[in-house]
Amino acid sequence: MAKRDWYCEDVLSGNLDVQRVYEDDRVIAFHHPNPAAETHVVVVPKSHVPSIMDETALDGDLLCSMVRAIQVTASSVGLLSGRGFYVRANAAAPAVTPHMHWHVLSPL
Repeated sequence: MAKRDWYCEDVLSGNLDVQRVYEDDRVIAFHHPNPAAETHVVVVPKSHVPSIMDETALDGDLLCSMVRAIQVTASSVGLLSGRGFYVRANAAAPAVTPHMHWHVLSPL
């Protein structure tokens, strides 16, 4: 049984109310409802992309939007204040999540 993709199904449909940090036509960045770090923002494409290893992830406009979301997120939530931050991307792990997303995390 494949894991349910709540990022895609619930966040993008509006069924899971999240605090949005950034949004444009291609991506949405929001505070993770169960954070693993003090600051934990998730960046998700609005269209389905299975993983960063999938051919559809090579869309230059999408990647620029993902990076822009990370820049805005890091700046707006104070991650550039000397401590830095981490970006973690899912990589071909459909059993974990069937949707590409990137995590922007404060140092653990």
